[in-house]
Amino acid sequence: MKTLLCLLIATGVGSALQYAGVPHGLLLGSILATAMIASNLHFSPTLPFGLVYLQIVLGIATGLMFTAWDSHTVAAMLPSLGIMLLCLMIQSTVAGCWLLKVSGWNRKDSMLAVYPGALAAVFDLLESERASGKVIVVHLVRLLSITLLVSFCIPAQSNLALVESSPLVMSTALTVLSLIVLCLLLGRLLLSAGVPAPFMLTAIVVTGVYVKSGYLPGFQMPSWSVDSAAMLLGVMIGSKFKDISLADLVRHGRAGLMAVSLMLLIAAAFAAVAGKILGSDPVSLWLAYMPGAIETIAIVAFGGGLNVVFILTHHLSRMVVLHFAPAFIVQARRWREDV
Repeated sequence: MKTLLCLLIATGVGSALQYAGVPHGLLLGSILATAMIASNLHFSPTLPFGLVYLQIVLGIATGLMFTAWDSHTVAAMLPSLGIMLLCLMIQSTVAGCWLLKVSGWNRKDSMLAVYPGALAAVFDLLESERASGKVIVVHLVRLLSITLLVSFCIPAQSNLALVESSPLVMSTALTVLSLIVLCLLLGRLLLSAGVPAPFMLTAIVVTGVYVKSGYLPGFQMPSWSVDSAAMLLGVMIGSKFKDISLADLVRHGRAGLMAVSLMLLIAAAFAAVAGKILGSDPVSLWLAYMPGAIETIAIVAFGGGLNVVFILTHHLSRMVVLHFAPAFIVQARRWREDV
């Protein structure tokens, strides 16, 4: 009952902000409402399938855009992927040195705090390494900062083809159902291996295969599915403030905000240079080079009418490179502990 009430309040606040013209108001309003509820009442809504729903909706919506995907597109994207990896290395090094040298953190906490990955994998790694709680504060600051920054910097568009949907015929409905089931099964396999955002990864790939095979002609995700995904994302972000006191947020948040700012500024500099070299949109490159928050960036990219496939391909590549190694480390440590 409490969870349902929290969802209703978050939806109401988000809808009000969106109606008032606040960029991505549904996302920001649900974050604000849930954060206030979680911090004041020490209550966190229970959403056992929220993240799965969010990832599958965003993954399918992204995969539907692979109609023009070909080998030439992949080849053209490779230089940008290389620049992104270099950017992430410099981001993490500079921000980690700031925490280590200026803020006086120890080496382990400094490295974990600037790890440019998804929260799910980071929390798993933090538990394995028994890192300080201030590292979690930094990652929450990073997630919230990226969400607020990109939401206000990327204006939302109301006339997107994404939200225009036609009634489903039975054959298309069955195809979509088989797609969802396959995404769930493959996502569970990746989840057991410790891969972050596994359902989004499988949904993008499998939907792309369906589209290229001609199984989903003319199908688009309905607007309510993407809006509900944005609301659920806001609720999940806001609920993270349940166990974070205001004193801890202020004390460690200042160091985290500086570290995150350095990472975002470096991403912006790389995007500006890469935009001139590659002839690509600097804003899309900036979103592509950001250190994490793939679900937030996907929501904002959809709402802003940007090249979602280009942006999320970079983030998925980052996740593959940066998360498989920690996943193997965590699994190896658990295996040794069991033995």
